[in-house]
Amino acid sequence: MSRNSKKVICYLSAAAGDWGGASRVLFTNLRLIDRSRYEPLVLLPGDGPIIPLLNELGIRHAIWGKHHEPAGWLRYIGDVIRAARFFRRNGVDLLHINHANYWRPAEIVAARLLGIPVVTHYHVVVKQPGPYVRWSSLIAAVSAYTARHSEPQSVPHVVVHNSVAVERFDRARDLRAELGFAPEDVVVSFIGQIRKIKGMDLFIRMAHRIEGAHVKFMIAGECRDPARFEGAYTQAQLEAEIAGDSRIRYVGYRTDAENLFRTSDIVVMPSRWGEPFGLINIEAGAARKPIVSARDGGIPEVIRDGENGFLVEPEDLDGLVDRTQRLVDDHSLRVRMGERGREIVEAEFTDRPMRRLEQAYAELLAGL
Repeated sequence: MSRNSKKVICYLSAAAGDWGGASRVLFTNLRLIDRSRYEPLVLLPGDGPIIPLLNELGIRHAIWGKHHEPAGWLRYIGDVIRAARFFRRNGVDLLHINHANYWRPAEIVAARLLGIPVVTHYHVVVKQPGPYVRWSSLIAAVSAYTARHSEPQSVPHVVVHNSVAVERFDRARDLRAELGFAPEDVVVSFIGQIRKIKGMDLFIRMAHRIEGAHVKFMIAGECRDPARFEGAYTQAQLEAEIAGDSRIRYVGYRTDAENLFRTSDIVVMPSRWGEPFGLINIEAGAARKPIVSARDGGIPEVIRDGENGFLVEPEDLDGLVDRTQRLVDDHSLRVRMGERGREIVEAEFTDRPMRRLEQAYAELLAGL
């Protein structure tokens, strides 16, 4: 539908800020998209902190609201017409929905009426998709694990691993002085959701067993209400599990994840829920830090055991302690694994996934 040689890709985002893995990946991909071939247009659910970045990148965007589900047929028809007019006015060639938690959005109906291909991006395993997912032209899954375990299998899938902007980590600063860590401390970090599915309890139990007064443990993430978020921790519950261990420090929720990685010597990710990808794994590599991760979900597609980190079986506390202690005790091993992690990230998890996604766009658009 676009009137020039560039194809307009309209991204329907569920967030207007860097508020989770899906949004972080989308806004990273927007930095990497080939602007000589594709013109991104981002629809945001509301005002938010990502707008200055989009302005800096010169990317068109609009405050659209959340995708429009049926709320009475007359209103729904109006939403379809509004979306169709917007797509035609802006010359949209392809609609990319950056999540899968939708039911019957008017935007998909509008796209189908106009013959616009729809890509749905699976950032998690989807067992029970909404009925309109089957109208997608393609599902982009963040890992082979996610593609293999998601429905509907009747829609074509392509694996597009997550990307990371390494420059962000190169500009990071060390927070040791600010957070009260000494230069000689070995800092072992948990960075992410403070939930049982992420293995928060395993990390704390591991910390209690690691030897060395110079070993410090940093927990960064948001404590939330368990009544609203299953398996979450309140801060009081987290502190109860820490049980007064002065080596373990909870630093709260922070938006400067790159600085937390810079401050760390080792990153640990003991997930137990079928991790769809595990963005922390490539962020650790971008920061040149070794990681100890569970052999869970899509993580083995990122971590090569013994190269850029260690893999242990889910719930294997003894293995978690052993591999982490090994890294604590061997500075040269930490450096070697961290450098290998950066090499793997640069080769496989920077622009390469975006090129694969662009190839999928090209194939869909060539079929029109």
